[in-house]
Amino acid sequence: MKMQAFNTNIHPIWDTMRFPFETPAISKLKSEICLWANSGITGGVVLGDGRTGKSISIGMIKEAIKLKTTNQTLPSITYRAKKRDKRTIAQCYRNLYRITGEKDKKGYSPEDMMDQIVCYILDLAALHSNRQVLLFVDEFQRMTLDQLIVFAELQDELLEDYKALLNVFLFGNIDESDHLLNQVKTSQYNFLHGRFFIQKYVFRGITNKDELSKCLRQYDTLRFPEIDGPTYTEHFLPEAFKNGWRLENLTDLIWKTYLRVKKPERRTSWGMKYFTGTIAPLLSGYLKREGVNRVNEAMVYRAIQASGLITNEINRVK
Repeated sequence: MKMQAFNTNIHPIWDTMRFPFETPAISKLKSEICLWANSGITGGVVLGDGRTGKSISIGMIKEAIKLKTTNQTLPSITYRAKKRDKRTIAQCYRNLYRITGEKDKKGYSPEDMMDQIVCYILDLAALHSNRQVLLFVDEFQRMTLDQLIVFAELQDELLEDYKALLNVFLFGNIDESDHLLNQVKTSQYNFLHGRFFIQKYVFRGITNKDELSKCLRQYDTLRFPEIDGPTYTEHFLPEAFKNGWRLENLTDLIWKTYLRVKKPERRTSWGMKYFTGTIAPLLSGYLKREGVNRVNEAMVYRAIQASGLITNEINRVK
């Protein structure tokens, strides 16, 4: 079946593959990963709540990690653990092998696959004129520690035989990773703990009103199309924008409404998937239909509700 081309004309606020802009949380994560990569460490763990945007953040930062000494962008590959995957070492080899773009070959052993993976990583490093490659592992909580050993063995071969460094960064849901985080502390996995689990970083969404204000300001300043298009806010509310109204004006109201649902929902931060899922219907629907002068807490609440954030209806705004 012929695949349809991705619609590059979709407005950024509707693009589910990435956030409309680099958020404060993503900027902090990028700085941390850059520090790790430039420190020569073998790996680290990034943990966060579901729907904070960890997976999307990988796509947004992976091409922005640079070596401080040469200002070269470090090449990277992304391994995504799927729910349907078998939790076997063989499955891990197959997933890595498929990253190379090669089709599965009957009778290929794990050793054959490893050879192909090593060649692929070395070619990637050579293409970028360096000896360092980043490996981002998404949803690592779906894997076993024995599977993670495959990454350690890959590191060993690259370093010992080719003097190439592979940094392994594990991204996972904090609530679902406890079993691995506890198991890796046992004596059986001491070496794995030292490789990948010493460095930890907690990835969060919006945690305070200042971060919210910065995010809303992006809608008022970023343009689509980028060069000569209207700002995101202006696109949906041209007359209000022309008259000086800005989405950032709603910072206090939006934050106040979010705090009403934060506690009963037991949120430590406002996940970016939920935040962008709130602003999209608020900007393109409620404000466009009702007008900016009629915005109120109930309207913002309905937009938050539309994002899927609210599961506890006790705190409903009437």
